[in-house]
Amino acid sequence: MARSKLTAAGDDLVTDGGNVLFSFVQGEQLEHPVTLNFLDDPTLYTYEAVIVESLNAVQQTEPPVSIRPSGVQSTLTVRIPVNRGDWLSVTAYNAGEIVRYNSVYYVLLQGTAYTNTTPPSSDTKWQATVRNKIYIQFPSTMGTGWAVQPDISYSVYGFFELRVSENVGVFPRTWKPVRGLVELLFSPTELVT
Repeated sequence: MARSKLTAAGDDLVTDGGNVLFSFVQGEQLEHPVTLNFLDDPTLYTYEAVIVESLNAVQQTEPPVSIRPSGVQSTLTVRIPVNRGDWLSVTAYNAGEIVRYNSVYYVLLQGTAYTNTTPPSSDTKWQATVRNKIYIQFPSTMGTGWAVQPDISYSVYGFFELRVSENVGVFPRTWKPVRGLVELLFSPTELVT
């Protein structure tokens, strides 16, 4: 029976690998993969990925520690790869779709309506993957309406968080597995029209 003081925490029952830093040059549009080890089928969950503008300042040398009051709040798209089930040589597949072959999942790297009799384990257009991987899409317009824009000598930041929620159950669980900062760096090509 536990008898230690409440403030003398000895066990971390919910572990955290730490915060992340996503760094982008203004105008970049990228997709970032996230593997969610605590779930098997990503289609059974709801995802919310957001960025909140931080209280950036001109010539700042460190990331801000608070949000900008009434700052820009952005919702990002989360892409879940289409699972096509077991691989069949006669089926046409598109880039980004996943299949299962010999109990291993594979993602098609390129192609549209691609068919081949070579199984994914021996075909260079397929790559081994995991079923529980999702992709967060960071648009090229990210940070556009922020009060302070990056300059040659400093970056600006926003706060990022991913929420994953169950869709069913008496008490649906919610996780927040990825949190941290989004850094925007200056881009000369954003100035030239």
